[in-house]
Amino acid sequence: MLSTLKNFIKSRPTLFAFLRPIVQIARWFSPAQIRSTFIKRRCWRRFSRNPIITVRQSAIVSQFHAISPKNYWHIYSNRNEMNSYLNSALRPGDTVLDIGGHVGAYTVPIAKFVGPSGHVSVFEPEDEGRAAIVRNLALNSIGNCTVFNFAIGDKDANVEFFVRPEKDTHSIFEKSNAPSPLGILERKVVEMRSIDSLLKSTTITQPQFIKLDVEGAELDALDGMRETIKGVRAIFVECHDALKVDLGLGEPVELVSEKLRELGALRITQTDQYHVLAFFNDTF
Repeated sequence: MLSTLKNFIKSRPTLFAFLRPIVQIARWFSPAQIRSTFIKRRCWRRFSRNPIITVRQSAIVSQFHAISPKNYWHIYSNRNEMNSYLNSALRPGDTVLDIGGHVGAYTVPIAKFVGPSGHVSVFEPEDEGRAAIVRNLALNSIGNCTVFNFAIGDKDANVEFFVRPEKDTHSIFEKSNAPSPLGILERKVVEMRSIDSLLKSTTITQPQFIKLDVEGAELDALDGMRETIKGVRAIFVECHDALKVDLGLGEPVELVSEKLRELGALRITQTDQYHVLAFFNDTF
């Protein structure tokens, strides 16, 4: 019913033009938006006093040195994302790949969860984020983690990497629907590796769990782990709008889910608007 009404309004340009600003204003003053704005401003104030934030993810308590007020807010807002895979897909003692580590917001609690008998390899080609990962690992006295500066894709090559300051949408794609608010686009050349290549060269060991967040390069990264994924229990993937808006490939969740089924996923669950959890083997 709601979809039909939306299509009806969009089919009438004059009506759509009249209602659009009204709907936008209503969104600004919705309870959810008011709460979000309040939390964001509170995070901004707290960052100005102390950039270190302590968060609880399930029973795991971690500290992070945020790199900006926005990063402080992101760490706080996304602190419950891990609840969808703790214990079921991720288990103590696991070997884990954190692909797209950013500042280590998931690297740290995952490393704590898998414990000293487990290990985390985290990949982050952006310099500021990688430095933050190292700093946050030290802040939490974590020793079961290896940090790599590789971008992850479907091949081994040197590629252009685009950094968007103050936006956190750094990627191998020049075009982005989420540009830097500062109007800055920095270019650098980074080393790209496929996960299959890293495993074959014994740079990494066979993982049981993978977290994948690569700003629109999800399909390429999955293509580059076709052999590795056969030994994986589960993978948690963030499905970025870049697949649809920037690359014109289609709905992100549908595209990623289709690729995961092609690679042999036994079952796939969409945990929220942007994430899917896929199981490849329930026996280990």
